[in-house]
Amino acid sequence: MNEPRDVQTLRRNMFKICAGSAVDKRQRIRQSTLFTQDEDGNIQKKLDFEVRMREGAYKLLLACTKREQVLSASKNLHVSNTRVKAYLSEMHRRDAMDIVARLADAHTDKRTPCHGTVALSGLRIPLLWRDSDHFNNRGSSRRVALFCLMHIGSEVFDTEMVVVDRSITDICFEGVHIFKEALPQFELKVELWSCALEEELTLVNTPKKLAKKFRNSFGKSAGKKLCPLLDTPDPETFLQYNPVPSGSKYNLLAYTTLRLPQAEGSFQSLSLTVVQNSEWSSWLPLYGNLCCRLVAQPVCMTQSMKSGYLCQKLNVEGMNRSRHLYCELSAGILSCYFTPEEVQAKLDPTLKLPINQETRIRVMETGSAGQRLRTLSIINSSADSSDTVSFTSDSREELQEWTDALHQHLFDQSQWVHCCDQLMKIELLSPRKPSLFLSKEADSVYNDLSINSPGKFESITDIIHDKIEQTDGRFLIGQEDRRDIPNWSSFLTTLSQC
Repeated sequence: MNEPRDVQTLRRNMFKICAGSAVDKRQRIRQSTLFTQDEDGNIQKKLDFEVRMREGAYKLLLACTKREQVLSASKNLHVSNTRVKAYLSEMHRRDAMDIVARLADAHTDKRTPCHGTVALSGLRIPLLWRDSDHFNNRGSSRRVALFCLMHIGSEVFDTEMVVVDRSITDICFEGVHIFKEALPQFELKVELWSCALEEELTLVNTPKKLAKKFRNSFGKSAGKKLCPLLDTPDPETFLQYNPVPSGSKYNLLAYTTLRLPQAEGSFQSLSLTVVQNSEWSSWLPLYGNLCCRLVAQPVCMTQSMKSGYLCQKLNVEGMNRSRHLYCELSAGILSCYFTPEEVQAKLDPTLKLPINQETRIRVMETGSAGQRLRTLSIINSSADSSDTVSFTSDSREELQEWTDALHQHLFDQSQWVHCCDQLMKIELLSPRKPSLFLSKEADSVYNDLSINSPGKFESITDIIHDKIEQTDGRFLIGQEDRRDIPNWSSFLTTLSQC
């Protein structure tokens, strides 16, 4: 039995839609693969650079003689080794994701949340000294060098090295550390590494020398084949053949992990897990808390996620009307303007629609089988009423892009939760103030002069010009009027007679 023509047309359209979605899915997979290849290339460049930095830091460590220089070089070596380990882990993770993406079904479309920026600032770690140590200047006299290490994924940051003794009650680290590729499931690991200054320094590099002699004895090419681990970027293998001198190795003192719920934008106190005890030479009496300010800014709150023209459907006195608007989706608001120039001029939008977890997005088709019109409806419900705004577009593809962008925006908000309620500000700290002896004004040197010193609003050129006018030009040729020297002897004689 022959099927009706409408059913046949519907089946052909459904087949085209399914085939088109499969093609689009394959194109997205192909584009994501190319994007992953570019990212892998950047990671490989960073890895090669950090391996060279690690080798240079180790050579500098062996060449240093002063205690502070050795500790600084050891810290740089530790940071470079941590970055190498992070880059290797990121490369393995992306390789695994690439395999999963290739094996995934072409019809499955799993949304991924947008990235965001996470900023950590105001690091303060209080110390808990005994009264005899801090006030009476007795008891423990240990001096410890320490620094803070922070990393999310392949982004690793470190602070400056500070030396702490019993006269310090709070460990303070200045600066703002910004992570630009964070996901809502980020784990910001904050680690405190310490090393005692009183330990004796012993340079032990015998395994490295023996390995080099063993490799050089067989020649350069044969030695690399027999000892391939010497040139590997693996951090553990590198430290095995390149040991850190005794007395300059940093040990983990304490750590904590910060996640999205801690990103409140205000200064807060968090718990800190202490690893060492008083028997360690690099131990410090930590209070067990870490004070900091954690800020998270999702990309959907700072950038435009979608922009373009939409046609708003209106009902004016029972008549169907429409108007073309330039729309921009960002920070939970769909702002509509008449022209893009209004956005550049920062004018108020003609129409503002909130896009939040209470918003409903619906797509409806109306009309006959030959002329189907798709309508995008944005519904915002409240306790009293429900507001519905409908849009159409010039093409079905463009309307589908807007639908996907709106659903993606709602998904991003559900993942970043409270960070999408209000944009948190990242306050960049001002540079440190110069010392008192450097805070002198630039023109104070002239003010110190006793004769013809220019003031703040008078330049040397003005002084020379005034001098020329006063001497009728004789100042330029050195023929100024000589003033008669007063006869002091006659003046003193007159005074004696009085």
